[in-house]
Amino acid sequence: MSPGRVNIKPATVVVLLAALAVAALFIWETRILTPVAIDDAYITFSYSKNLASGHGPVYGHGERVEGYSNFLWMVAVAIGLLVSPRGADPLLVARATAIPFVALLGFATYRLARARASRALALAVLVVLALCADMGTAFLMGLETLPAMALLMLGFWLYVRSIDRDPAGAGVGDAGYAKRWVVPVFVAVALSRIDGFIPLGFILGFELVRRLWRREGSVRDYVVWAAPGVLVYGLWFLWRWRYYGLPLPTTYYAKALIPKLLPHRGWEYLRDEMSANGSLALAPLALLALAARKRIAALLLVVFVALHLAYVVRAGGDWMPYGRFLLPLLPVALVLAAWGGQWIVAALRPWLGRASLAFLVLPLAAMAFVVHRTERHISTEPLLQTKLAIAADQGNHVKNLKAAARLLTWALPPGARLVTDYGGIFAYYTDAAPIEMWGLCNAAIATRGGTERINPIYGRTCPECYPALGPQFFHVMVPIVRDLAAFHSHLEVVSSVWQTDTIGRYMDFARGFVSGRVMVPAHNQAVYFLEHREPGASYPPRQVNDAVTIDYPFEPAGRAPGL
Repeated sequence: MSPGRVNIKPATVVVLLAALAVAALFIWETRILTPVAIDDAYITFSYSKNLASGHGPVYGHGERVEGYSNFLWMVAVAIGLLVSPRGADPLLVARATAIPFVALLGFATYRLARARASRALALAVLVVLALCADMGTAFLMGLETLPAMALLMLGFWLYVRSIDRDPAGAGVGDAGYAKRWVVPVFVAVALSRIDGFIPLGFILGFELVRRLWRREGSVRDYVVWAAPGVLVYGLWFLWRWRYYGLPLPTTYYAKALIPKLLPHRGWEYLRDEMSANGSLALAPLALLALAARKRIAALLLVVFVALHLAYVVRAGGDWMPYGRFLLPLLPVALVLAAWGGQWIVAALRPWLGRASLAFLVLPLAAMAFVVHRTERHISTEPLLQTKLAIAADQGNHVKNLKAAARLLTWALPPGARLVTDYGGIFAYYTDAAPIEMWGLCNAAIATRGGTERINPIYGRTCPECYPALGPQFFHVMVPIVRDLAAFHSHLEVVSSVWQTDTIGRYMDFARGFVSGRVMVPAHNQAVYFLEHREPGASYPPRQVNDAVTIDYPFEPAGRAPGL
């Protein structure tokens, strides 16, 4: 080799080109899925916006309630907003912030697969992930799913690397470097998702059992390895408990009734998702991975999958249209299938020689089956088609909510107590202090509420809480942006606001509130709202600017002239 010349192996070039091809596949899949968005993501974005603007991790206009369950992702998006141009779309910022994590997910998954399988099988795993519609939807939604998956797979790869290269647990050399990073990475997982404490606790417990079983290392070695990360997580837990006043996010309390009221929901979620995405075809190969000589890594992943499935059954799943609770298991299952397929080839090689490579068709066929079930162009699975339709519908829904928020904000003074069932958009795009009706961002509703006439999969409701919450504004149900003459009486507006029939048992909407509307006459558009009536106040119309007018059409002299 001549001086200064870099010697790149042909195999490395092939892998790099294949990785670029996989990235191109994923980009193609995500581009054809747009527009996709969801109101829930804007709850996290609201906290990120406030953090980036120096107000701290608070909701809406300064509410100290922990309505997010993805601390590190919230901070990451805040950093993205901080360095982005003023007024940047937070969803685009979140997607841009997620790109390095998507690359990390691909790298870590590939390296973990290569620990026991060939390059071909490891690359096949990445192709399946790139073509999975749920992966594309998860990326476009702007939530923490893919970043958390990336950290999870990185943690598993580092752990497997450490025990493979340092089986005695001495913690030296390259294996020692990998081992030192295992717990910090799993702590990052725990800070990224509400259920992230499960993989953290799992890896700590698994390593303890492995050491005891093999009689390796000492108690001091284990404590030195585990304690710093556990301390960081513990300090963070205590800080957020003190800062927000509850030991867990309000999202947990808001959905805590799912297992009690819908005891079969978790099993049904598990059954539907796993039968639809074809992942059951990976199970036999995944279990075969346990037959390999170095089976401890396979045991690690298999036990984790079983534990996570049990958690999903207990939690009851989720409603979001990309299998959010089960998607983190897909790369793990694919890696195990690759390992199992490679074991078959290795087991048959002494008898068949190179002909044993033909049996690689087994894992490749199982992966192709998953692609057939999960790639949006070729899949005919009803559940996938339903999820894609919901994702597209939510994207249009968010677009309409943004339009409504930008109009309604003209009527809302800073800190106004706006009651809304869309706590993300109205928190981000107004200066209100929203009362989020599902309890996701409201401690009183989350801890005291029930599920009267609502599905607990979305949260709780608490009509009796509202007098103490002091609501000042309500908006009508969707479509929120309507024609100028959409309503003809105050009581008609009241009946078009969600939950006023139940909240009305505790508040007098007929006499205690006045109906108003924010109008854009040139486009025949209006957002109707209820505003708390102040004793002795009058409600004349007012011109906000050349395009926008606010009036109170059912009040004496409340209608704007010419309307």
